[in-house]
Amino acid sequence: MNLIKEDKKIFTKKSDTNTIEDIIFFPSAVQVFDDPSLECYFKPLLSVKKYILGKEYVVHLLSTDGVFSEKIFLNSERYFWGFKYINGKYHFLGNINSFGNSNFTELYSALKKDFSLNKETYFKNKVNYKEYYNQNKNFIKNIARFTKEQDPQYFSEAFYCYEFTKYYFEKTGKFCNINEIFENPSYDENEVLLSIEDVGYCIEEFFLNLKYNLENKYNISPDMAVCGAESFKFTCWGATSIAFVNVEDDNIYILECHN
Repeated sequence: MNLIKEDKKIFTKKSDTNTIEDIIFFPSAVQVFDDPSLECYFKPLLSVKKYILGKEYVVHLLSTDGVFSEKIFLNSERYFWGFKYINGKYHFLGNINSFGNSNFTELYSALKKDFSLNKETYFKNKVNYKEYYNQNKNFIKNIARFTKEQDPQYFSEAFYCYEFTKYYFEKTGKFCNINEIFENPSYDENEVLLSIEDVGYCIEEFFLNLKYNLENKYNISPDMAVCGAESFKFTCWGATSIAFVNVEDDNIYILECHN
């Protein structure tokens, strides 16, 4: 399995089972999805290699920070998303209509273009996400045609937090939350992945109330949880992103815990 490593900093970390894991921070959408346009909804946080029952997986943790789920479908339930794992990439098993019919892709493209042109200025001037929105709110409002359930400001600020944190990491090799960047940058890659004990703690309440948390039935159990990370370290808000791997059908489920 080929992991594309150009232009990315890669760190090695010991897991709880003392195996070596290569963590790729901010993997590109083409590395993560068979349909890269999904990055508009799912922000790739990191990729980590896992060996489960003799099979190798590159598990991608994701965040939907910036958008809200409006409708429930199979494999698209509020903060629970199902994917088929095919050749190292995710194929979305859910329904993108879960996010409603706002023009996310149009605004996302405009934000990407602006950031590509102005990222060095944002970096040098350490523009925070509130300043960023105030500077760009006119063009954002002119483009956004969002449903009442969505918020163009939240979408834009979440986009900027993620992109700025990623660019800062690429420029400096330091991984820290955007608020830390503007205050007192600190870095410790050993704190990126949660311990398996912390993952278990995060999902305990989810499974205790499973019939209330999910409307559809899925073949998942607590022992299928293989890794997790706090997504706010990659964005500004977010939750705890946890991946479940079902080796029987190669389905991977991402749960965003808001404990």
